[in-house]
Amino acid sequence: MRFRLLVLILALAGLGLFFFNPMVKLYTDYLWYRDLGYARVLLLQLKTQGFLALGVGLVVGLLFYFHGILVHRWAGRNAFWSQYLDPRLTRILSQKFRFLLRFSSLLLGFIFGLAAQTFWQEFLLFWKGQSFGLRDPLLSLDIGFYVFKLPFLRYLGDTALAIWLFLFITGVLIFVGTGHVSPGSRFRPTLSPVFRRYLAVMLALFFLRLAYDLFLDRADLLFDERGVVFGAGYTEARVVLPALNAMVFLSLLASILAALFVLRPRREILLGLVLGYGLLYFLGLRLLPDLVHRYVVQPNELDKEKTYIGYEIRYTRRAYGLEKVVEKPFRFGRPLTYQDIQRNALTVKNIRLWDHQPLLETYSQIQEIRTYYRFVSVDNDRYPLNGELRQVMLSARELSYRDLPSKSWINLHLIYTHGYGLTLGVVNQVSPEGLPVLLIKDIPPRSSIDLRVTRPEIYFGELTDTYAVVNTRLKEFDYPAGERNVYTSYHGRTGVRVGGLFRRLLFAYRFGTSKFLFSRDILSDSRILYYRNVLERVQRLVPFLRVDTDPYLVIGKDGRLFWFVDLYTVSDRFPYSRRLRGLGNYVRNSALAVVDAYHGTVNFYLKDPGDPMIRTYQRIFGLFRPLSDLREDLRRHIRYPHWLFSLQARLYTRYHMTDPRVFYNQEDLWEIPKSPKDPRRYIRAYYTIMRLPGEHEAEFILMVPFTPAKKNNLSAWMCVRCDPEHYGEMLVYRFPKQTLVYGPQQIESRINQDPEISRQLSLWDQRGSRVILGTLLVIPIEGNLLYVQPLYLKSETGQIPELKRVIVAYRNRIVMAKNLEEALGELFAPSVEKVSAPPARVSSTPGAGMNTELLRELYRRAEEALRRGDLEEFGKLWKELGEALGR
Repeated sequence: MRFRLLVLILALAGLGLFFFNPMVKLYTDYLWYRDLGYARVLLLQLKTQGFLALGVGLVVGLLFYFHGILVHRWAGRNAFWSQYLDPRLTRILSQKFRFLLRFSSLLLGFIFGLAAQTFWQEFLLFWKGQSFGLRDPLLSLDIGFYVFKLPFLRYLGDTALAIWLFLFITGVLIFVGTGHVSPGSRFRPTLSPVFRRYLAVMLALFFLRLAYDLFLDRADLLFDERGVVFGAGYTEARVVLPALNAMVFLSLLASILAALFVLRPRREILLGLVLGYGLLYFLGLRLLPDLVHRYVVQPNELDKEKTYIGYEIRYTRRAYGLEKVVEKPFRFGRPLTYQDIQRNALTVKNIRLWDHQPLLETYSQIQEIRTYYRFVSVDNDRYPLNGELRQVMLSARELSYRDLPSKSWINLHLIYTHGYGLTLGVVNQVSPEGLPVLLIKDIPPRSSIDLRVTRPEIYFGELTDTYAVVNTRLKEFDYPAGERNVYTSYHGRTGVRVGGLFRRLLFAYRFGTSKFLFSRDILSDSRILYYRNVLERVQRLVPFLRVDTDPYLVIGKDGRLFWFVDLYTVSDRFPYSRRLRGLGNYVRNSALAVVDAYHGTVNFYLKDPGDPMIRTYQRIFGLFRPLSDLREDLRRHIRYPHWLFSLQARLYTRYHMTDPRVFYNQEDLWEIPKSPKDPRRYIRAYYTIMRLPGEHEAEFILMVPFTPAKKNNLSAWMCVRCDPEHYGEMLVYRFPKQTLVYGPQQIESRINQDPEISRQLSLWDQRGSRVILGTLLVIPIEGNLLYVQPLYLKSETGQIPELKRVIVAYRNRIVMAKNLEEALGELFAPSVEKVSAPPARVSSTPGAGMNTELLRELYRRAEEALRRGDLEEFGKLWKELGEALGR
C-alpha cells in the first residue's frame, strides 16, 4: 500500500513538473494578450484545442476500451482451448487484462487528444468556412470545400485509419491469445466462427473507411503535379476519376458484402473481395493511366490537354490576383524636350538615386551617433513636404542590445529600453560631398521641413528582441546629449504589471532570473514589456496569417511613429493553381497591422474584405476593423507590399499568356531582367512617384520591367498603384513587338562600352576607390523611356559610399554628370544648339556643336579643381576645354 502511494506521489510530481513550464508560459502569455485587448484570440484557441483534445481523446479511449471488453467477452466464451484452462488462471488473466486495457485506453486517448489539438485552425475553418462563389471545373464543388473543408476531412480519415489499426491489432491478439486459432490440417490454421465474424466486421469497417478515403482522393486530383498541367489533366479526368468513382462504389459494396459474411460466413467472399479490389486498383490506378498517358496523350499532348491547360491558366490567375491585371499598349510619343521634363517635374524629382544598401551604410556611418544604435533597413514612402509630394527613404534608429558596452541585467532590461528617432531624406538629393541630404536627423530629431517627430522613442521595433521592465526606481536612458545623458520614464499604454509575490515568482521562472524576487528597483506597479519585436508581436496575435517580413515605419501627423505590417491569407488547396515552394497556391494581402512604436498597441484593418479567407477569420475571431477606421493621415501611407508584387510579377511573366496553345509552346514567355551587376539576381521592383500614361496627376506606384525570355530588350513594364484612390490596381504596358526598346542590360553594356565612361571608371578604381553602380531604373515619361543609374564611390579604407555621378540614357545618347539635374540639362538643354561634348557628358551624337554655357561649366570645374589642389583633375578638364574650343 505504501509503495503504491509513493508511486502515485512520484507520478503526480512528475506530471506537475512536466506541465509546470508550459502552464507558466501560458498564464504569462494570457496576461500579455489581455493587456493588449486580444485575450479572445488565445482563449478561443485554447477552447478549441481543449474541445478537440477532450472530444477525440474520449472517443478514442472509450472506443478502444469497449472494443477490448466486447472482444475479450466474445473470445472467452467460444475459445477452442478455454475448456482446458484452470478457472483461477482465467480469472487472474481477466483481471490483469482489464487493468492493461484501462491503462492502454487512457494512453491512447491522451496521445490522440494531444495530436488533435494541433488541428485547431483546420477545425475552425471547417466549421466557419465561407463560400468562394467559384466552383472547380471537374467536380463542380465550391473552392471553399477544398480550402476550408478538405484538410480537416483528411485528418478525420487519417485518424479513423489509425484507430481501426489499433482496434484490429488488439482484437487479433485477444483472439489468438485466447485460443481461437487451431493448427488444422496441412499447415492451414483454422479460425473459430466468432473470430471469422470479427474479421468480417473489421473488414467491413475497413472498406467503409476506404470508400471515404477514395472519395477524398477524387478532390486531390485537382492538385496533381504530374504532366504538363497542374491539376487533373486528360488522363486524370478521363481515366483516374472514373476509376476512383468505381472504386468508391466497389468499396461500399465490399463493405456490405463483408457485413453479410457475419450472417453467412464464407471464406470465398473475403478472398474474392480482396482479390477483386486489388485487381481493379492495379488496373484502374496503375496500369491503365500509364498506358493512356503514353499512347494516347503524349502523341497528341496539346490537343488532349488544351482544355486543362486553360483551367490551370484561369485558376492560377484567380488564386494570385492576376485576373485583375489590365494590359494597355505603350504608345511612344514625340521626342522629349526640356519643357516635357519641366512638365513632369514631380516624376523627375522623385527618381530614386539612393539604393537601399549604400544608403543604409551611409546612414549607419553618419547618423547612428552611438555604437549601440543600429539602422536595420531603409523604407520607401511618400510625404507632402512643404506642400509638395516627395518620395522619401527613412530608417528607424533602434537600440542594438548586442552592441551595449556593458551587458549587465540592469542595463539590458531596466535602463536601455528603447531606440530613438529616425533619419529621413528624399530619394534624389545629394550634398556636394556625395552624401544624402537629411531632412530629419540627429538626436533629438531635428527637422528642416514641416514634418515633425514628437514621440521619437522606439520601444517596439525590429531589433527589440529582449524584454524590458519599465516604471522602476531607476530612470531609463532616453538619448545622449553631449557629455551627459537624458533619462526618462515610460508612460505608454501597454505592459503587464509585475504585481505581488505570485506574479514575481511566475516572471522569475518565465525569464530565468531571480531579480524579480530580490531587486529593490522593481516595484509592484512596474510593468514588463515582452514580445516587443513587431513581427513576433503581430504573429502571436494572428497566428493564422502570414506576416510580411519587411515592416515599414510611418510618421503620423501628430509626430508619433507607427509600424505598418502587411498580413496575408495563404492556402495550398486552391484547385488548378500552380504551387510555389514555401508558400502554397493562393495568396491575398487581406489585412494590415498597425503597431504604435511607443505604446505597443496593435490594431488590425481589412485591406481586402472580399477575400473569403479573411471573411472566415473575421467571423471566427472578430479582430479586423474596416480600413476607413484608420486615421486619414496614416491611411495615406498604405503601400502595396513589395514581396507580393514581386511574386505576382514573376508569375505574370508566364501567366500573361491566356491562350492554351501559346502557353503550352511558351511562345511569348517573359522574364524580369537580370541585374547587370549580378547576372544571378533579378532586378528588384522599385517604388517611384510618376504620372502614368493617360493620367493627370503623379502618384506613388511600384513597378518592374519585363524582357522576352533569353533576350535583353524590353517587352513590357508592370506597375501597381499604391495611393488609396486606386489602391491595388495593376497595369501592364506592352511595347510594340516591331520596335526595339533597350533593356537594362543593353543600356549597361552601352555604358560600359563608352570610352570616356570606361576610362573614368578605370581611373577611379585605380586610385584606391571602389566603383559601385546602383540600380538602373527605367522611367516612362510622356511616351518615352529614360534610363537612370547612380554611381557611388567607396574608399578601400572608408565605409561611407558617396554618390559621385548620375548616368542618364535617352535614345542614342548617354550622359554622366554630378547630379540628375545636370545630366538632364545636358540631354535636354533649352538651346537651339545641340550638345556635343559637355563637361559632364561622356557620349554624344557625332558632329554636334558646343554650347557656350557648357564651356563656362568646364572652366568653372577646372577652377574648382585648381583651388582644391587636384592638379590631375585640373589638367584633364583644361585639356577637355582646349579640345572643345578647338572643335
